[in-house]
Amino acid sequence: MPAISVAICTHNPRLDYLSRVLNALRSQDLPLSEWELLVIDNASTKTVSQCADLSWHPLARFVIEPELGITSARLRAMREFAGELLIFFDDDNVMAGDYLQRCVNLFSERPDVGAVSGCLMPEYESPPPDWFGPYESWIAVRRITTSRWSNFTDSRSEPVTAGMCLRRNVATAFVTACVANPLMSVLDRRGTGLFCGEDVAIAKTAMRLGYSVGQFAELRVLHLIPTRRTTPAYLFSLYRHMCASGHLMGWVDGNGQEPIRVSWRTLLRSAYRFVRGNNIRRRIVIEELRGFQMARRIARDWAKRPQPAPAVAKERRHA
Repeated sequence: MPAISVAICTHNPRLDYLSRVLNALRSQDLPLSEWELLVIDNASTKTVSQCADLSWHPLARFVIEPELGITSARLRAMREFAGELLIFFDDDNVMAGDYLQRCVNLFSERPDVGAVSGCLMPEYESPPPDWFGPYESWIAVRRITTSRWSNFTDSRSEPVTAGMCLRRNVATAFVTACVANPLMSVLDRRGTGLFCGEDVAIAKTAMRLGYSVGQFAELRVLHLIPTRRTTPAYLFSLYRHMCASGHLMGWVDGNGQEPIRVSWRTLLRSAYRFVRGNNIRRRIVIEELRGFQMARRIARDWAKRPQPAPAVAKERRHA
């Protein structure tokens, strides 16, 4: 059994980016015999196996997940992987040559850690506008110089799914939680949709099992960022979905029993920021309110749906 498994979840990948991701994996310090590679083809228009070559790796395979959505793809990887550790990379993450070996070492030395990610430095396809800098963390840029970890919710130590490494029992518990609570599917990012939250949900799962989570500076990834992701239109849409996801995460945690509300204090603070802000910041305030409205609409629509009985989680057995 390999010590570690790598899963690349992809939907209609940009092939020049995917090629760089696979080349970086091919150059890892950790011997090929000690890790497996899964490419989760998430309902791509053209089958990824027709566009990418994995013949260089003896423990690599393509897995087709027909249900569109990043959560569906990650859950498929969690059911399929064979290692004791699982690392998620996106199809635009170029990892350092020592990434896998450092993950093995870190989890061996730190039995208290359940899920981690690292330093994600951007490679922009074209220079972003001058105003973009304060917002680049929204597109999973993490310029980490100091490692931080905790066993409570803290944005400074909360790992992201780009380059996330987690233990097998954390993955198993997350699958079980998703099966038991169908509400978690509302956070799924499907196709060009921009909902998010599975990284937070995985971190919470690890902490519920008694682990700490963290961001470690020695785990280095280059994040390839196309020009469209630095445009105002993309930023505003992303922030609207992020705000909606934040409201929905609390709603999901409460099993849909608590209505989604926003406090008067929050509204007053937003009004102050709108009056005092520039055009970008004013638009961001508007997107916050739109995100709140979106979350309420999704919760209301969900409540009207006939709810199926909870399914029983299935775990892949390994010899």
